[in-house]
Amino acid sequence: MINYQTDRNSLIELGDKEHEVYAANQPFAHIVIDDFFDPKDLSEVLSEVDAVDRSKRYAKFLDRKTDHNKFAFFPDVVGPNTARLAQCLNSGPFLAYLERLTGIQNLIADPSYFGGGVHWIENGGYLEVHADFNHLKKYNLERRINLLLYLNKDWKDEYAGGLELWDRATMTKRKTVAPVFNRSVIFSTVKEALHGHPTPLNTPPGVARRSLALYYYTNTWESAVQAHTTMYYISQKHQVRVRASRIVRGIILDLIPPIFRKTFRAIKRAIKGEKLTELWD
Repeated sequence: MINYQTDRNSLIELGDKEHEVYAANQPFAHIVIDDFFDPKDLSEVLSEVDAVDRSKRYAKFLDRKTDHNKFAFFPDVVGPNTARLAQCLNSGPFLAYLERLTGIQNLIADPSYFGGGVHWIENGGYLEVHADFNHLKKYNLERRINLLLYLNKDWKDEYAGGLELWDRATMTKRKTVAPVFNRSVIFSTVKEALHGHPTPLNTPPGVARRSLALYYYTNTWESAVQAHTTMYYISQKHQVRVRASRIVRGIILDLIPPIFRKTFRAIKRAIKGEKLTELWD
């Protein structure tokens, strides 16, 4: 268990201890850790999350088939305890832990919480199986690690909402992780890391799926690498298939010269007058 007083050396020792498990886990490198943080401190965060004014959200998304809302909030908007937790998990000592855990050196936290922060999903909401975006354009960084910390006390299996990990080679589900209180899931955000919670939530009134999502990067982006946004799949009967729209889009992008693609994107952003924000996990 980690708390605000855990020192750097102890975190490094913990990361070294868990590294082999992280690297060996399938279908891609990850680890599931229960009793991740001090439960008293995390309960204070949960109280702030449950009291949050949802009109202060920084992003609101609609899923593709229904109008169920998905909200995102900056930690400092939620409250001081939530901001303190996010700052702790973005601190130098904790980054040292992640580096030892994952074997990825020189990790960088994202101060803008792009696509991350506190996530709140209501009854009926879901997130289709996907691979995460790989390039943080604002800072020209390569996305490397996701950390999800769940805030759901007394979560029941019948609520659904479990995080599903899928094998890209066979397009099949390999693991489901229930989003229970004080459980963390940390994984490498490689292109093969398909995940999501595609089954719509079946929660009673007043019960939502709440989590803190933090993403970590390295200053290793290479311009020759193909940047991509979140890539969605369609899950059916424990298997997934690529969306037809992705195939068509890929063909079109291959045929259009890069200079015209950049011009089109610039015009599109100017027309919309807003920044595009990625969906969460």
